[in-house]
Amino acid sequence: MRQYRPTIDQLKKRYSADMARRKMQERRDVSRDPNATHVWTPDNSEPWLPHPVHSLKEAMWISDQITADMARWKPL
Repeated sequence: MRQYRPTIDQLKKRYSADMARRKMQERRDVSRDPNATHVWTPDNSEPWLPHPVHSLKEAMWISDQITADMARWKPL
């Protein structure tokens, strides 16, 4: 198989994009407060079961719940 080698122009573009990305990241890091805590945004979904599905009966129950929700939220 022939080896892939990027052209010099592609390497220049990649290098300049990488340098621009680093410069922008440094500017963002300077403007951030280092003492600020990161706020975690929780998912807005909940698991159907507290454990992974163990049986076909559990999978069918989840499927029935999804079907009921789809019917309930179906546009008129």
